[in-house]
Amino acid sequence: MKHALFSVILLTLMALVACGPLPTPTESPASPTDTPKPTSTPIPQVSDTVEPSDLVEPGGIDVALTLVTIPDQETIARVNEEEISTIVYQEELNRALASITDQYGVDWNDPENRALLPSLQEQVLDQIIGRVLLRQLAGQEEITADPEEVEAEVLAIQDQVQADETIADWESFLAQNHLTEEILRSLIADNILMEALAERHGGPRAVEHVQASHILVETEETGQEVLDKLAEGEDFGTLAAEYSTDPGSKDQGGDLDWFPRGMMVPEFEEAAFSLEPGETSGLVQTAYGYHIIQVHEREEREMDPALYAQAQQQQFQTWFNAQQAEASVERLHTFQTSE
Repeated sequence: MKHALFSVILLTLMALVACGPLPTPTESPASPTDTPKPTSTPIPQVSDTVEPSDLVEPGGIDVALTLVTIPDQETIARVNEEEISTIVYQEELNRALASITDQYGVDWNDPENRALLPSLQEQVLDQIIGRVLLRQLAGQEEITADPEEVEAEVLAIQDQVQADETIADWESFLAQNHLTEEILRSLIADNILMEALAERHGGPRAVEHVQASHILVETEETGQEVLDKLAEGEDFGTLAAEYSTDPGSKDQGGDLDWFPRGMMVPEFEEAAFSLEPGETSGLVQTAYGYHIIQVHEREEREMDPALYAQAQQQQFQTWFNAQQAEASVERLHTFQTSE
């Protein structure tokens, strides 16, 4: 587990387990896809003409707490018949509001910021539901968070706090982030469960890769010219250096190195993985132009650690979304701002 000082804090205030769909990759064919991002809480706007510190007092957390709706009922939601109490929800909402207000200097007297409160309240509830479901799924697979591992994470964060000259002490760190040690340990435990589930449901480390080169050109006419020269026996790498418009590979003879599925745009990927070693494609059109792809080798390989982390997160998110879709989730209140 990474020990970035505020990583756990960000997880609690945004989403430990993402509740929304993954973004669609839009990168160039020689680049990995985006790392999926959790569904984030909408960030209210701060006036350009007033310092954030000036906004907290007139329209700060006290104002926000008078605007949110807390239902007069014991239970606010159920996840597979496990109840989420309104008290638990209110505590989590208060922490989220306090953190956002402090971090962004939000003026909750601003009507535009008030309009965001129902969405923020729904997202806080979604995050709690996600964490409850996460624990249920871990329990079904007999996965637990080792107390010693939790304690080691707490100590690691404490060491970083102590080394950070901008933080007075541990108590100040907790207060600034609207946490208690109990809440922090709970968040760390949930993160351990999530990592363990991701290991089981995040896909294999070893997957099919191809090693390929490509020549990217702007027009079909230029692409056909390159194909004609290849048919006459001219060298692929030499033609890549002369014709390719891909700055990341042209000087390497078009070499894209090894890559698994999921890294390239669909049209490029489909063509590359349909070729056998030694084969060269015809023109493959994508949003970036026309490609000529030459595959050198195909084999099952372990993914690059960074790419695996990305693929694992995507696979786990897909799995978790499916579990959430099948779960019995009852939201017992719809949020409205009070005026």
